[in-house]
Amino acid sequence: MLVNHFIQNGNKRENKKITRVNADGMKKIREHSWPGNIRELDNAIEHAFVLCGSDVIQLNDLPVEIREGHTYQEDYSRMSNRQPLRENMNNPVTNLTKETLVKLLDDCNWNKAEVGRRIGKSRTAVWKYMKKWDIPLQK
Repeated sequence: MLVNHFIQNGNKRENKKITRVNADGMKKIREHSWPGNIRELDNAIEHAFVLCGSDVIQLNDLPVEIREGHTYQEDYSRMSNRQPLRENMNNPVTNLTKETLVKLLDDCNWNKAEVGRRIGKSRTAVWKYMKKWDIPLQK
């Protein structure tokens, strides 16, 4: 029910006509532990809307953490020795440029969640910068 609700909201917001998530995608959605609860699900569907090129969300349209069964906490603990790219510890980077973002994407193997962590912004914010500067979603 929640997936359908977020699809309906996304269709209104993005003026798309996505009808559902395919069987493989729904299987991964059901298997995911959802440590971020409803917000994480909402963000996952929003992510899929950005990538989806048809009326059905495919497995590859979903965030990598869901496709591969990772959680943010697992990813963060593996990378905890990495320092965020910040001007100081209280303020996220505010002078992000297109060139800096592309370099960060390359450094992070185009993992938008990791780029977001490094610059102190959300994964969605990274997508918005990419859209604004016409940076492709994948290398």
